[in-house]
Amino acid sequence: MLLLIGCTQPDFRTFSDPVMTTAAMEVELARLHELNLTVSEGGFDVSRYPISVGVDPRNGKMPVEKFICWDSCPDVGMVFLLYQGVETPQACTQAVVGTPLYSPDPIPGQYWGCRPVVDWLHLPERSPG
Repeated sequence: MLLLIGCTQPDFRTFSDPVMTTAAMEVELARLHELNLTVSEGGFDVSRYPISVGVDPRNGKMPVEKFICWDSCPDVGMVFLLYQGVETPQACTQAVVGTPLYSPDPIPGQYWGCRPVVDWLHLPERSPG
C-alpha cells in the first residue's frame, strides 16, 4: 500500500490553496479588473499583497495576486495575476501557459512577472529573445 501512495499524483485538494482552473482564473481576472478601477481613488491597501490564489493544474505553478505600482505609488498601480517564482522572461517563455508582463511607460521594458494565459485559442505571440 505504501508503494501505491508513492506512485500516485499529488492531490492538489489537500493543499491549503485550491486548484485554480481556467474558469476560476477568468473570474479572478474579472474581479481584479474591477478592483484595479478603484486603485486611483486613494486609500488602497497594498500591504496584503502578494496573495496566493491557488495552483494551476496545467503546470503546477502558483498564481498570486501581486500589486505593482509605477510613477506615483500606490495610486498609479494595479493588481496582476502572476505566477510565483518565475523570475525571468526566459523562464516565463518556457513555462506552460505563461506570457511575460513588462512595465509600461515611464519605465518601459522592465520584466514584472509571468502572467497565466487563460485562453489557449488566443495565446499571445512570444516576444523575440
